[in-house]
Amino acid sequence: MDALRNILVLMEPGSEVQPAFDAALTLARRFGARLELLMSDYQDLHAAYFAPPSATVQEFHDAVMSAHRAVLESYVRRAEEAGVPAICEALWGTPFHEIVLGRVAATQPDLVVKHSVHHNRIERTLFTGSDWHLIRECPVPLLMVKAAERLVGSKMLVCVDPLHAHDKPAALDHRLLRTAAFLAGPLAGEVHALHVFSIPTPVTVVGDAYIAAATVPPPEATVAAATAAFRQLMAVHSLPESRAHLKVGAPARDILAEVRELDAGLVIMGAVSRGRLDRWFVGNTAEAVLDRLACNVWVEKPRAG
Repeated sequence: MDALRNILVLMEPGSEVQPAFDAALTLARRFGARLELLMSDYQDLHAAYFAPPSATVQEFHDAVMSAHRAVLESYVRRAEEAGVPAICEALWGTPFHEIVLGRVAATQPDLVVKHSVHHNRIERTLFTGSDWHLIRECPVPLLMVKAAERLVGSKMLVCVDPLHAHDKPAALDHRLLRTAAFLAGPLAGEVHALHVFSIPTPVTVVGDAYIAAATVPPPEATVAAATAAFRQLMAVHSLPESRAHLKVGAPARDILAEVRELDAGLVIMGAVSRGRLDRWFVGNTAEAVLDRLACNVWVEKPRAG
């Protein structure tokens, strides 16, 4: 990313707090962007449950959308009072992710911002099906907000794969590091990079059962190649050795451990495109990590073509 001009903010119907708005407002003020607030709702209820009972389905729909527009307009005023231009739209429809993706196609924002609820007790984020659709399919960068207040003055961890062992396009690592450098200045952040060289777990077959065998350390030459590629990538982006972290182990486990050790406020990860349908996937490692991260997560894809 080299510019942040238009931010699409996914607002939550019926919520008294809007962390996605808070995060987007911070970004807009620091990068000179404008906000586009979108609230989507759909309630398939029988007219007998409406108030008053004699109300028609259309009257119920109009009342719901009028209330949503009033909320959105209050947030537009808040943004304008902070010196940030903003517009808003309330849409009725389902499924949610298709409404959002349609809006992205229509207005071409530079970033989509959505709130995600993190539950520390069970170390899980309550990603909905629509969340996963957006994570995989949104064609522009997606910021999943878990702690809006931690966007400023925090460490940023960029997860890279310089050997492209997981079929990730070579240009994506450079793109992720450029995005981090772009964000770091205005957000007063400190960029760190992490590559976890994965040790595969061998599997043996006993009868009809698949049993994990003892983990075999990778050949020294392979680790050396990964180290050289990682150092070369860091040199290209002028990242000092003290902020370049190379691990040999289990990616999901070691990414989570590094985030905790650094107390990172933002993790920047890449997505890849696979298969005939050309759908976007963040990969097994990232999907195992995303719902365990307590910090904000930025998911970005390589440029088309």
